[in-house]
Amino acid sequence: MFYRWFVTQAYAELHCHTDFSFLDGASPADDLVERAVELGLSGLAVTDHQGLYGAVRFSAAAREAGLHAVVGMEVELLDAAAPDPHGLVVPARSRARRAPALPAPQPAAGEPIRPRVERRRPPGHRAPRREDLRGVRPRELGPHLTLLAADQAGYASLCRLASAAHLVGTKGVPRFTHELLEQHREGLVVFTGCRHGELPRRLLAGDREGAARALARLERTAARGGLYVELQHHLLPDDDWLVAELARLAHEAGLPTIVTNDAHYALRSDRELQDVLVSIRHGQDLEAAAHLRRPNAEYALKGGLELAALPPGHDADPLVRHAWLDGIKRAGEVAARCRVDLEFERYRFPGFPVPGAETAFSYLEKLCHDGVRKRYHPITPRVLKQMAHELEVIERTGLPSSS
Repeated sequence: MFYRWFVTQAYAELHCHTDFSFLDGASPADDLVERAVELGLSGLAVTDHQGLYGAVRFSAAAREAGLHAVVGMEVELLDAAAPDPHGLVVPARSRARRAPALPAPQPAAGEPIRPRVERRRPPGHRAPRREDLRGVRPRELGPHLTLLAADQAGYASLCRLASAAHLVGTKGVPRFTHELLEQHREGLVVFTGCRHGELPRRLLAGDREGAARALARLERTAARGGLYVELQHHLLPDDDWLVAELARLAHEAGLPTIVTNDAHYALRSDRELQDVLVSIRHGQDLEAAAHLRRPNAEYALKGGLELAALPPGHDADPLVRHAWLDGIKRAGEVAARCRVDLEFERYRFPGFPVPGAETAFSYLEKLCHDGVRKRYHPITPRVLKQMAHELEVIERTGLPSSS
């Protein structure tokens, strides 16, 4: 009884989507924060799809409400962590139909052919790539992965990841890969993802060996001690089996488990709005989009007590039961370790390198004198007086610092 009380008191939801998960999350950050406070959660993470769009609004709302905020995002990967020759993890995507290429013009009756000139493109130009995702089931998209920032370095890694993926992708279709994640993993906490993650997909397809290989690859990718096997239960028919298999896989690999609820709205009553949003996203009416919508209202924010009462907490297998209850308790511990301060009250200016023998202010003063000599002929006392005054203000306010 004491253990159960301790578990429920420590719980923090670390997988949650705001309405910045466009046409999927149904609740604004303020509503989610308010509900988290009502439930007595020790912390809340926002993990919007493919970006950090809601991080600032959520962090501000959490600070005002006195709730511990964790910043993260859920990414959709373009490749599998382990070899996937049968397309169990990354099936071929639905592509927009393109107009057939026009035949090359042929010469006729001695008339000249209008030459085709290849237009010059500016540096960084990207040819447009469009993908029609309407009607594509979530399991047919790339495997999901949940990422949290453990500290300021982790937040910088998330920013670099999102920027790089969007730069090489096109609007609405960023290109996240395992290689990109390996390049920007400093300060990140990695969860193996919801039921659309690679591990659950492989397990549901009967590829347990592939799931173990994928888990080993993710463990190498994540920073030391930064990988957790994510467990979720939404009262779906195969959830008991899936949680048990994931718990055993984590035990065999010596990895910790974490319990999340993949919340997409604050209250159960918001489920209808979420259904409408999903239908709009896929360009279908509610009836036609039935197979794309979530099957119940279990994707609302929940407290630790409600999660502890779910079937895995009463499983006959002690390993699964302990993995579930430990995962609830561990969620609060992980949240407490994740500390990112967006420093809303501070002005931050870019730093500039200065020559070794100079300070930031002395180098600025030298540049100002050089500029005055170029721009003023002759240099009058009034010009020197104004420059000295402005330099004095800059030095007093600490603005020349290059740190």
